[in-house]
Amino acid sequence: MNKLFYPKLALSNMKKNAKLYVPFGLAVTGAITMFYILCSIHANQGLSEIYGGMQLKGILSLGIFVVGFFSAIFLFYTNQFLMKQRKRELGLYNILGMGKKHIGKILFYETGILYFFCIFCGLVSGIVISKLLFLILLKMLSFSSAVQFAIELGAVYKTISLFGAVFILMLLFNLGQIHLANPISLLQSDQVGEREPKTKWLITLIGILTLGTGYGMALSIESPLEALIWFFVAVILVIIGTYALFIAGSIAVLKGARKNKKYYYQTKHFVGISGMIYRMKQNAAGLANICILSTMVLVMLSTTVCLYSGQADILLQQYPQEVQINDKGYEEGLETGNAEKIVELIQNSDTEIPSKIKNLAAFDYFIFSTRQEGTDFSGTDIKHVNRQLFFLNLDDYNRMEKKNVTLNNDEVLIDSEGGAYEADQFSMLGDTYKVREVDSNFSYQGLDMAGIYKTYYIILPNKETFHSLSEKISKQFSHEGEIESYVAFDFSGKKTERDHFIAELDEILKSADSSAYILTRWSAGLDYMSIFGGLLFIGCFLSVLFLMATVLIIYYKQISEGYEDRNRFQIMQKVGMSKREVRRSIRSQVMTVFFLPLIVAVIHVMFAFPMISKLLLLFNLTNTMLFVSCTVITILIFSMIYGIVYWMTAKEYYRIVN
Repeated sequence: MNKLFYPKLALSNMKKNAKLYVPFGLAVTGAITMFYILCSIHANQGLSEIYGGMQLKGILSLGIFVVGFFSAIFLFYTNQFLMKQRKRELGLYNILGMGKKHIGKILFYETGILYFFCIFCGLVSGIVISKLLFLILLKMLSFSSAVQFAIELGAVYKTISLFGAVFILMLLFNLGQIHLANPISLLQSDQVGEREPKTKWLITLIGILTLGTGYGMALSIESPLEALIWFFVAVILVIIGTYALFIAGSIAVLKGARKNKKYYYQTKHFVGISGMIYRMKQNAAGLANICILSTMVLVMLSTTVCLYSGQADILLQQYPQEVQINDKGYEEGLETGNAEKIVELIQNSDTEIPSKIKNLAAFDYFIFSTRQEGTDFSGTDIKHVNRQLFFLNLDDYNRMEKKNVTLNNDEVLIDSEGGAYEADQFSMLGDTYKVREVDSNFSYQGLDMAGIYKTYYIILPNKETFHSLSEKISKQFSHEGEIESYVAFDFSGKKTERDHFIAELDEILKSADSSAYILTRWSAGLDYMSIFGGLLFIGCFLSVLFLMATVLIIYYKQISEGYEDRNRFQIMQKVGMSKREVRRSIRSQVMTVFFLPLIVAVIHVMFAFPMISKLLLLFNLTNTMLFVSCTVITILIFSMIYGIVYWMTAKEYYRIVN
């Protein structure tokens, strides 16, 4: 036999099945391209030498892992669709006398040809596109340094190795399926799933309970820290519930609709419900996958776009003034917990620093992490902490806020962040104070940079109460109650002078043996740009990958359903249904099945919104309306793309059926 017989037959088969192989090949090429681009940018040595580059490399490492892992799962899953349509053809080869060993050779050459073609196209397109995306990334992150672009051989090796391993595993899986199947089962593979599925009430109940629990957690959790801890638990519950309700719940609903005689015995409902009941068992998992992938795209894009767009809000929240000096504890020669001493050091400096400072603010404070139980704030069990208290004295508060509030010795003023303090008393460690006034406009709420707990700023009536309460907490809890200092101001010089200014300021503090450290809004802005820009970049990459997976699953589902439905609808025409009635029934059924995952995905996002909003508070993003806008815009754009995919794949479905 000619040595080129099997390669030629493999090429011939791939040409005949171009409608199956071309979309799959494009998806593989796209996955290879994206994986190489991420690996290439991560391997660029220039990133390590620029400010914020290490944070970006860390985010890219996570992106490489997720893209690589998901690509493997995604290609394995779509390979099953591909093999499902090929089984009848391969079974025919077997019936005509070709042994399973020979069929295995055909699959080997088909897999090899597809791999080498995709890896070549993917790497070439990755090398070409990566330079453009590299420049876009640098622009997004506002990196002005000249970082050289290069073709990274390490990235090429990683890409070839990963996808080579994936294709080998796919080949082994396909060979195993052919080896275990007999020719008759291969020929009749397109008839599998024709038996009416049973109603699985237990799985339906599990789906309702898990989905309801996940939704309940998303709606009931108040603390950002709790949201962080329970987020992935809620996600897993929602995923389980989604699969269970699509697989079992959908059949229960359809059978329930069938029992409604008035609804069921109408041509458009009769045909649609009957067809969906018979096919839902094999389609439900695909619909659940589409729903989950769509939810991932919506959540990922909306949150990363929101974080990137809200950088300015986050910076102003955490840095109301351009330069901050923070310190805590006491050292010999300088009470670093005393803000006045730090201000005195700066103002008595013989440098130009005092002349470049404006809007100076300085005060002392201490923190107490506790648990609120009614009006009492004495609990300190770290597992049950739910409040962060910042204590200031009244003199500092009046000076900072330019107010003239007066308090009695048994009164406090409470400034609330993330929800008002509604009681008229405040108790802690045996002391009870009257809450005379509740404010919500404290200018320095950026003190709580972590944003983990609900925060109250407690204004104490005088310095004596301030220091005595601090000492009381420090004696009882060693990790709490230490007085810290906060000094902040705006810089009035030129941007080119900022680094020199900070260096001089740092030298002044060091000369006084101070352990104070300096933070600036502009350096934090670069950090945030690296982090949020990198997250947006990865979010867009993953969204494209998930969207590509969604489109491919939808395409193969439409193709497979088209072949399954063709004979069924031909029979319907033979028994008296008009073409118009058949088309109307097809349209109703396809649109219901097609848009159901999108509708459920939007519902998932709506219920996840409160929990994700809490997670954004960890980044000090409090602009809820910005997140609402980003989410709504993301849903609208994704729905448009989803509709276009429907229009394109439905045309092919109708062509096959007709």
